[in-house]
Amino acid sequence: MSVSIVPQPYVFFFKWLDPLTALYGVYLNFAAPQMAVQSMAPNSIYDPNQVFLFHQSGGLALAIAILTAAIPRYSSDLSVWRILQFALLLSDFAGLSGIYHALERQGRLHPSTWTSDDQGCGGTYVVLTIVRLLFVLGVGFKTRSTTKKNA
Repeated sequence: MSVSIVPQPYVFFFKWLDPLTALYGVYLNFAAPQMAVQSMAPNSIYDPNQVFLFHQSGGLALAIAILTAAIPRYSSDLSVWRILQFALLLSDFAGLSGIYHALERQGRLHPSTWTSDDQGCGGTYVVLTIVRLLFVLGVGFKTRSTTKKNA
């Protein structure tokens, strides 16, 4: 099935916003790991001995940026798009779990305790997850008529 049936908001989101969001993750993990740590765990300190974790995360974010930029531009196969978005949806669920556990561990689950970084990071993950879930479920796609016209 062709992606020509994909609603334009999804196309814009997947071609432009998704890769840019992933590139920000690349920046944080490679160039500003202290900022990455403190954005979700303000009382924590970056430990340079754990740089390998940030490089692994940054490498994954780079792969995601490339895939999310390339697939919508080079594939017109809707199944390929859905497979990519389903895989990223699983990653989003893991990201949301990480945010939840970071907030829980610090006793900051109540929204009144959230920092602007918490709101930005958590909000971004929630939006990414919702858009991907809606896409995978086919929400917003026009239904195709299966009835034939009589000649």
